[in-house]
Amino acid sequence: MSDYLDPNNEELLKDFFMEANLQVDTLEQNILVLENDPGNRDSVDEIFRAAHTLKGGSATVQMTELAEFTHVVEDVLDGIRSDEVSVDTGVVDTLLESIDIIKAMLAARADSSVYDEPVDDIKEHLESLLPGNGGKAPAKKKAAPPPKAEVQSAKADSASEGLSEYDILELQEAAELQENVYEIVVHFNPDHPMNTVGGVQIFAALKGLGTVLKTIPEFEELYEDEFYPEVRYYLATEESRDAVLKHTEVADVVVDSQVIPLEELTSTLSQQKVEEHLLSPSDADKGPEKEPEVDAGEGEDLQPEKSEEKEAEPRSKKREQEIRKQSTGSVLRVDSRRIDNLLNLVSEAVITKATFNQISVQFGEAQLSLSTIEKQYRETLKELFDSLPDYLEEIQSGTAVKQIKAELLDRFGHLYSLLDPLEGSLKGSVAKFRSTAQNLSRTTSELQEGVMQIRMVPISQIFNRFPRLVRDVSRELSKKVKLEIEGEDTELDKSVIEDLLDPLIHCVRNSVDHGVETPEERERAGKEKEGLVRLKASNEGNMIIIEIIDDGKGIDVDAVRGKAIERGLIHPNKKLSDIEAFNLIFEPGFSTAKKVTNISGRGVGLDVVRKQIEKLNGNVSVWSEHGKGSKITIKIPLTLAIIQGLLIRVGSEVYAIPITSVIDSHRIKPKEIRMIDNYEVFNVRDDVVSLIRLNRLFGIPTREDQDHHFVVIVGTGDKKMGLVVDSLIGEEDVVIKPLRDKYTNAPGIAGATILGDGTVALIIDVSQLLDLGMRQELENRRRRSATIG
Repeated sequence: MSDYLDPNNEELLKDFFMEANLQVDTLEQNILVLENDPGNRDSVDEIFRAAHTLKGGSATVQMTELAEFTHVVEDVLDGIRSDEVSVDTGVVDTLLESIDIIKAMLAARADSSVYDEPVDDIKEHLESLLPGNGGKAPAKKKAAPPPKAEVQSAKADSASEGLSEYDILELQEAAELQENVYEIVVHFNPDHPMNTVGGVQIFAALKGLGTVLKTIPEFEELYEDEFYPEVRYYLATEESRDAVLKHTEVADVVVDSQVIPLEELTSTLSQQKVEEHLLSPSDADKGPEKEPEVDAGEGEDLQPEKSEEKEAEPRSKKREQEIRKQSTGSVLRVDSRRIDNLLNLVSEAVITKATFNQISVQFGEAQLSLSTIEKQYRETLKELFDSLPDYLEEIQSGTAVKQIKAELLDRFGHLYSLLDPLEGSLKGSVAKFRSTAQNLSRTTSELQEGVMQIRMVPISQIFNRFPRLVRDVSRELSKKVKLEIEGEDTELDKSVIEDLLDPLIHCVRNSVDHGVETPEERERAGKEKEGLVRLKASNEGNMIIIEIIDDGKGIDVDAVRGKAIERGLIHPNKKLSDIEAFNLIFEPGFSTAKKVTNISGRGVGLDVVRKQIEKLNGNVSVWSEHGKGSKITIKIPLTLAIIQGLLIRVGSEVYAIPITSVIDSHRIKPKEIRMIDNYEVFNVRDDVVSLIRLNRLFGIPTREDQDHHFVVIVGTGDKKMGLVVDSLIGEEDVVIKPLRDKYTNAPGIAGATILGDGTVALIIDVSQLLDLGMRQELENRRRRSATIG
């Protein structure tokens, strides 16, 4: 536990930032709940616990600006909890603004700096919410030092009340040979706003000098939300008495402190025992007449400590910066049951390994037995051939053939059954091998699924951010919007979640801005003034379906068509179906907003959404009904680490195409390939599909004059194209390995995988491949036109 409290401890800092962000999320979510349900006591208690935990944690790692600001917020939350402060829109706005400042403070510390923006105004606003303050914080009293008599009798008290003789002996044995053991008695200021964490602060300071052997009260009690006016620490250190005393002098927190060597405690305790026998009870109660006064230090020695802190500060900042870089996005909270399941699977794998070892021994024995049988067979066969001339002579001399046959069978008949024992042994070993291989396959599949489950996190991690977003955007647009969230427990891969946030933000903002009408417009349309946006997640096989639904005005197909004609995207005479019109809103720079605001109108958003979702091997679609609302549907795979791929061969190379991008495949003859405007095309069910020859695209030598070709039709969104390949190998689970160095930006390639035979296959990025193929075909067409011209 002592290591955990070191403010320079790397593990502590990682844990603190992870926990602090969780507490901030809890604060924000429950404050938004309070806005709609001010009487929700569970949310009030949850908010207060989160603020108190954040305050205590930040004080532990010596982030004083965060601890002090959170303390002011905690006062307001305590007022809400005790019904002294009523929750209204103004209070919620102030608390949310305070949370934004807390986030900024955490972000500054994560960047190895300290938040230096003024916070006096928001502090005064928070304090003005408390009854009786009149906009000012209550005056702080400076605690008076304890009476001199208490200081003088501290040694006697510590000996009589703190430790027994046996306890002192244990402390002496726990210390190293060259270390001194001290009792440090610290009295804390009860009027300091952070008085409940003073004991922890001194513990952290003393830990840097040596080993804290014991505290009274116990450390677990110090870490709770209780104020202890006096705490005793027992420290083993090589430092001097004055050096230890200096580390206990904390301005405004510590009123008085003293350092007593353990030897003095032992002599005092022995003297008390003698006095208990010699003195009367009344005299014994008086204790020693005089004790040497201990210099508590009133602050004269604090300046050197500050200079030491300044010297150490750059080093700690560098260390914190390194930790931030290492820990960013690397922390996962995993249900212990999933770890237990993995351990069970690993134990099964170990058992399977032992079984394979036994089978290997059996195969070795069978091989040795085969060698012995082979030697015996050769010797018997030699004996047989050597005896054949003798038998021929006997036949010529008149011996019956039947007799010769009987004699041969008697001497060499065992050759028929020579391999029977080996055959039985091999059959048993092979059967056991097949059974164990099946067990290994099952265990490996479950192990793969278990490891993937560890990477799975609930989508609530990003869904919980949207109530605040919808609140802010709707207020900025003067709209009333209610957000409903469904399926927040749906799980998907952490790497997918990290890349999913931005597309969802664009979609939700689009629904609030373009979809939901103003209260006046909704009232004229016969709707409730408050609009509805629903954020829904669900599972569908190996895919996650996310839907953003609103009950707004829907997509105006005529407005979309007019904008498309204006931008030259379609011909004025072209008739658009609803689906075609919906897909136009994903074009780059497309927007039907009449004016540009800081929320919309620049045509940046939905095109980025499509590109980002396609990078995740997913797709996005839109459905809308004019006057009733719209629905944006996003489909993405559960994980990007392992995907189903279709293996194809081009020349001597093998490629994998994500199965989610494959529409179908065909085996065609060369004569079925047509030329239209110098493009190779192929008719599929009355639909014309352009073809790309992968051997030409990737520069792979192969025969093109084959009797037949294989065409894999792939597509993303409304685009599709046929890839001409030499052969189809089949479907297989492929593990995606990222490409590094100079191969990172290879166009049309998403990564690589290692096949079962050890060869490397590249994974095709279908969306990039389609763009690359189109560009290359256009370039070839321009070259041909230039040559003809």
